[in-house]
Amino acid sequence: MADTLTSAASEEVTAAKPEKKVSGRRVIFASAFGNALEFFDFGVYNFFVVYIGVLFFPPTSDPNIGLLLAFATFGVSFFMRPLGGILIGAYADRFGRKPAMVLTISLMSLGTLLIGIAPTYASAGYWGTITLVLARLIQGVAAGGEVGASMSMLVESAPANRRGFYSSWALATQGLATTFGGLVALSLSAYLPVITNSPDVMSEWGWRVPFFIGVALAPIGCWLRLSLENDMPHPKAAKTQAAVVRESAVKLLGQHIRVIIIGILLTIGSTVATYISLYYYGTYAAKYLKMDQNYAYAAMLLAGILTFVGGLLVGVLSDHVGRKKLVVISRTVILLFAYPSFWLLVNYPEPAVLLSVVFVMVCFTTLGAVPVMLVISELLPKRIRALGFALVYSVGVAIFGGFAQFFATQSIVWLDSLTAPAWYLGGATLLSMLALPFFKDPKHLEE
Repeated sequence: MADTLTSAASEEVTAAKPEKKVSGRRVIFASAFGNALEFFDFGVYNFFVVYIGVLFFPPTSDPNIGLLLAFATFGVSFFMRPLGGILIGAYADRFGRKPAMVLTISLMSLGTLLIGIAPTYASAGYWGTITLVLARLIQGVAAGGEVGASMSMLVESAPANRRGFYSSWALATQGLATTFGGLVALSLSAYLPVITNSPDVMSEWGWRVPFFIGVALAPIGCWLRLSLENDMPHPKAAKTQAAVVRESAVKLLGQHIRVIIIGILLTIGSTVATYISLYYYGTYAAKYLKMDQNYAYAAMLLAGILTFVGGLLVGVLSDHVGRKKLVVISRTVILLFAYPSFWLLVNYPEPAVLLSVVFVMVCFTTLGAVPVMLVISELLPKRIRALGFALVYSVGVAIFGGFAQFFATQSIVWLDSLTAPAWYLGGATLLSMLALPFFKDPKHLEE
C-alpha cells in the first residue's frame, strides 16, 4: 500500500512540475545570500562573546566563568536545531523549499533583533540573561531548518556533474558570513572608539551594531527568496504528497538508519573542526595567550575568506575526484595536526603563528566539510531530503559542534593545560572517522 501511495504521489507531483526550469544562478544567489545572512546573524555572536560573557551574566571573580556561560548560551541554541530541522524540514518537503527558506530567514532575524535590544544583567538582572537565551533558541530553530531547505534547493537545482559546486555554496556562504562579521568587528573595534572618543564604547553599545546590521539586511534576503519560482506541489497532489511525507517522516529512522548514523558521525567531525578553526583559535589566542583582540578578529576574518574561496574550489574538485577521497584526506590531516596546532600557539604566541595555524586547519577543515554535506543529501530520497538532511546535520551539530568552544574551554580547566582543547578536536575527528569505511561516493541523486 505504501509503495502504491508513494508511486502515485510521485507520478502526480512529477506531472504537476512546471516546465520552466529555475535559473541555476538565481537559485545559487538567493540561497547563498540568505544563507550567508543567516549565518552572519547566527555566528556574529562569536566575535563579541568576550563582551557578552561580561554583560549578560552575574559578576564573578573567576574570569573563566563568564566566557564559559557565554559559550554555553551559544551551545544551547544547537539543542533547538534538531527541532527546527524536523518542523521546518517537514514543512519544506510538504509545501516547498521556497516558503521554508523565507520562514527561516524571518525567524533568524527575530532572534537577532532580540539580541540587539536585550538589556544587560546590570540593568535588568536575569531578564537580560533570559532574553539572550530566548533569542539564541529562536536562532537555533531557524538555523536547523535553513540547512535542510537551502541544501535541498541547491542539490536539486544542480546538473548531475555540478552538484559539488552548487552544494559548496552552503558552506562557502558560512565563510562569507564570517568574513563579513570579521570586517565589521575589525572596523568597529578600530574606528568606533576613535569616532566617539570613548575607549569603552565597544563594551557599552558598539557590540550591538552588527546585530542591527543583520536585521536591516533581512528584507533583501526575503525578497531574493520570494523572487524564486514556487516549488510547492500542485494542489491536487498536495494531499497525496502530504501523506507520503508523513509516512516517510515516521519511517525515516527505520528505512535510512545507516545513512543517518553515517551522516551524524561525519557531521560531528566537520562541525567540531569548523567551530574550532573558524572561531575558537582567535578567541583562545585573545583570552589565554593575551594577544590583542584585533588579532583574534583577523584570524576569524582569514578563516572566513578561506572557507568562502576554499569551499567553492573544493566543490569543483569534488565533482572531478569524488567526495570520499577528500573526506579521508581532511580527517587524517586534522587528526595529525590537532595537538601540534595548540602546542605551537602555546609555545610561540605570536600573531604570525596564529594566522598560520588558522590557515592550515581551515583549509583542511573545508576540504572535508563540503563533500560531507553533499554526501548526506545525495544519499537521501527527495521526498524526505530537507527533513532528513536537517535532522542528521542538526543532531550531529547539537551533540558536539555547538558546544565545541564550551568543551574546549572547559577542558583547559579540567586538565589544567592550555593544549587540552587539542584532545577534544582530535577525539571528535577520530570518532567521525568510524564512518569512513561504510559509505561510497553516490553515483545518482535519489528521487
